[in-house]
Amino acid sequence: RTNMLSDKEQLRDISSIGLKTVISELPPPSTGSTMTANVCKKITAQLTGAIGKQEDVSVQLEALDILSDILSRLGGTLYSFHSSILNCLLPQLMSPRLAVRKRAIIAIGHLVLTCDGNIFAELMEHLLSELRRNNSTSTTRTYIQCIAGISKQAGHRIGDYLEKMIPLIIQYCNVEDDELREYCFQAFESFVRRCPKEIGPHLPKVTGLCLKYITYDPNYNYDNEEEDEDEMMETENGEDEEQESDDEYSDDDDISWKVRRSAAK
Repeated sequence: RTNMLSDKEQLRDISSIGLKTVISELPPPSTGSTMTANVCKKITAQLTGAIGKQEDVSVQLEALDILSDILSRLGGTLYSFHSSILNCLLPQLMSPRLAVRKRAIIAIGHLVLTCDGNIFAELMEHLLSELRRNNSTSTTRTYIQCIAGISKQAGHRIGDYLEKMIPLIIQYCNVEDDELREYCFQAFESFVRRCPKEIGPHLPKVTGLCLKYITYDPNYNYDNEEEDEDEMMETENGEDEEQESDDEYSDDDDISWKVRRSAAK
């Protein structure tokens, strides 16, 4: 376990592989073996400590991966650690490294499968609070991704929070950020699949947004169709200017298709 925090990358890699192998081979708790619980408890304390240390991102990423493995296979065994695990994971949603945020979301998704109602309520209230605060578009994207991830893993549990959550997500669909919109529609899709009863009252608004953005194309000027011929004449006389304009923005930068795809789903 101590090699996970070693300054030598080779030792960290060997330790990480060893821990993952041990976890995959541990007998399930249903067998009555106390070994599984003892091993998990010893490893978990080390992992949460490693995740909290943000000096070395590679250590954080490995620790998050291993913690996700434990939670997915043996989450119920770590019942007494769920609170400390949540407190360790939540700050990672604001990490400057997107890879850390994504792995934290995955770990939280596994945690919600076995945590009790109090831990789940603490998590959801935190996410709602951060969505209302909206410190930055980047972190807002992460929180909405996290909500969608929780819904996919334990959708029945999130149903009680949709009344507070959906108006916020609808609000963020109006922000001029295509990536954020995409994540909003992915969250709606998960709600419809996992909480069909609870989302019922909100379906008209959600459907309206989907219909609006299924044809969304910010690069198409619908008002100037009649001016196309005039513009073509002008560009024939100013090809150099057109080339400069094309260089400023290319189709490679356009991700609006992702918004249309998520709205269609």
